Amino acid sequence: MPADRESTKASGKKQLPVKRTPPKRGQAITLNEFLSLKNPKGDLLLSVDREHVSLTSLERVYWPDEKITKYQLLCYYIHVSDRLLPILKDRPAILQRWPRGIKAPMFFQQDLESAPRFVKTVRLTNLSGRELDYAVYTNTASLLHFVNLGTIEQHPWHSTTRRFDKPDWIAIDLDPKEAPWENVLQVALVAKDVCDEVGFQAFPKTSGSSGMHIYLPLKPTNDYDNVAEVARLLAGEIARRVPQIATIERSLAKRQKQQVYVDWMQNARGKSLASVYTVRAKPKGTVSMPLSWKQVEQGVKISDFTLRNVPELLSKAGDPWKDFFAKRQTLKLG
Repeated sequence: MPADRESTKASGKKQLPVKRTPPKRGQAITLNEFLSLKNPKGDLLLSVDREHVSLTSLERVYWPDEKITKYQLLCYYIHVSDRLLPILKDRPAILQRWPRGIKAPMFFQQDLESAPRFVKTVRLTNLSGRELDYAVYTNTASLLHFVNLGTIEQHPWHSTTRRFDKPDWIAIDLDPKEAPWENVLQVALVAKDVCDEVGFQAFPKTSGSSGMHIYLPLKPTNDYDNVAEVARLLAGEIARRVPQIATIERSLAKRQKQQVYVDWMQNARGKSLASVYTVRAKPKGTVSMPLSWKQVEQGVKISDFTLRNVPELLSKAGDPWKDFFAKRQTLKLG
């Protein structure tokens, strides 16, 4: 079914479709040719997924201090796409765009006005009741198109286009603010204990920013409100066990500096966290990296993973999240 027709069906209302931009003309190069370029400048066409993706201003510096360019960011996403796309596929995207790099203004884009024909869109109603045409992750071509727009970080919905209102994971954000990193690691291990005791398998990752995320894969059978309630109960129990270093208190003024905020409130419809494997718009281009619990116990750090070293690390090590969707769990409510 064409993307625009599918979008209209999802909302049940008619609206002008997303304007489809004409394809760029010219000779396209392959992925291997693209990856072998040396300090490319200007624009080119990339042949991927039987599409021609227009990539522009490849020499633009996105990280001024580290001299990391847009080209290097695109290469990173090509290298990790086989691992990243199973997580992103068929999810609406909340595009956070830094078209001039991390030290220039960022803006959010949830409503697409135009896009190439190969970019799928879906029309959804946001929390304020407004109809928006969301971009949808489908394949490497779509991912690279979003990155070319300046989407350094990937922020997918918690549900897919197959079941918009049924999230297929719980996400808990361990946000340290001023708390030491050691406390984040300790709270993460407490989170594992809580999940183990209630029969949930949990998957940790660095946020790539300052904290950690704990994900629980789910069968998409419950609505957002029910999933958020389970997340609230889990977060409350984590904080109850180690109140000296963990809290569910939202107000910064009411938290102690050593307390990690166990944030369960990102599980609402239309909310998002930075995806696993995404680069963050932070110094050095840190990456939200999937972890094993052994790595957490050993004291892994945010700075261990950047866009410059993650592809090589992945070539040498296994993926601790490779069975993520094979471990879908059922929430028993009531």
